[in-house]
Amino acid sequence: MRILTLILYFLIMITSAQANESYADLVEELMPSVVNISTEKAVVSQDNADVDNLMLNHSLNGKESLGSGFFIRNDGHILTNFHVINGAKRISVTTNDGTVYDAKVKAIDNVSDLAILKIDGKTGHTKDFVPAKFGDADKARIGDIVLTFGNPYGLGISVSQGIISAKSRSIGLGEQQYIQTDAAINQGNSGGPMFDLNGEVIGVNSAIFTMQGANGVGFALPSNIATWVSNQLLTNGKVRRGWVGMNFANGVDQYTGESGFVVTDIEEDSNAYREGLRVGDIITAYNDRKADDLNTFIQFVEQLDIGQALRVKVLSGGMETRNVIRVQEMPQKALKEVTNKALIENAKSLHQDEDKDVFYISELNIAVKEADPRGLKIVKLERISPLYGKGIKEGDVILEADREDIYSPDNLLDSIGNALSDDMRPISLLIQGLNDVFYVDIEVGLEND
Repeated sequence: MRILTLILYFLIMITSAQANESYADLVEELMPSVVNISTEKAVVSQDNADVDNLMLNHSLNGKESLGSGFFIRNDGHILTNFHVINGAKRISVTTNDGTVYDAKVKAIDNVSDLAILKIDGKTGHTKDFVPAKFGDADKARIGDIVLTFGNPYGLGISVSQGIISAKSRSIGLGEQQYIQTDAAINQGNSGGPMFDLNGEVIGVNSAIFTMQGANGVGFALPSNIATWVSNQLLTNGKVRRGWVGMNFANGVDQYTGESGFVVTDIEEDSNAYREGLRVGDIITAYNDRKADDLNTFIQFVEQLDIGQALRVKVLSGGMETRNVIRVQEMPQKALKEVTNKALIENAKSLHQDEDKDVFYISELNIAVKEADPRGLKIVKLERISPLYGKGIKEGDVILEADREDIYSPDNLLDSIGNALSDDMRPISLLIQGLNDVFYVDIEVGLEND
């Protein structure tokens, strides 16, 4: 009997292993929800562009950006990353069956780097599209198998398999936290879905770790944030974020030794101020949660409905009080600060080359080194850079950005971030060439993967 039991056990194990050898059925089911996205962006050709540039660039009047997305409604609404379509003058969507549609931008959210597109009704499609189903990223565990879909390097819809390597990763893009995976995410995968084995979207592929030699390190925005943002964009055309009128830092109460969130600034017209909270107070718990992760708390507050109660336990001078704060809608000033921070942090997403003094600025697709006495010397200029084809060559030095002297990569990236937050306006660079000094205006966009 025991031998028979063992035989049955091994047969079950073998059958189970065989069943997991292929994801073909699941992939076939999910493919219709995923789309390729290509955009045409305006690029002004320059009379002083060198001959090599003109010969290598078949068209200097436009450039293509490639990305991915997925249907969230059967009427043609698509979710993708904002940086995929940023600055586009035309957007094309290719579905799994090879049909190409024009698409329009319906709504964007800079803070989460998400955008909703809608297939243009003028294309005359008659069929329903297949929307993907959102899952719960909070329930996903490190080690879970995931499938990432996208359009790597413009090759077409592709799928990669891997595991969740980590959760709640802060990667310098504002205060958002991401799912880390070793599933292949490459340039062109931006905006594509990350599915679990239940066929539910638990993340939106958003970023890659680009340090030279790094492999298998990609990041996806958790589905819980993507769901909340997309629902708000579809309903309101914008995201209404909760606000309590306070800034915080991690800290410890000097009287009790309890840790929490120290109030570092408070708006006098906020409900928190009316409830008696002041600078120096420490929040130790909120809505029956321990105050132990500041980013989680900030995102929690932002996703509360306007008027909803935030219950906080507060230490003030060592004395504990309990307060109820009615959440307000984040005012334009605060929203702009949050947006600017996300854009600037995105622009500052740079990495070091093998030479510790050389920095790769992904926003401009250039590698630079600090020059003496000021400026940044361009040591590598990629063809996809917005500087390419404008008479700028490797060896040239960036002296100024928007009339501000440049001494370090951070100076340049601050200028880029300011331009991004100011309605994506062009940025003016003063360039020291081999024989002359000249100004050039360039358009910049958010880093895409």
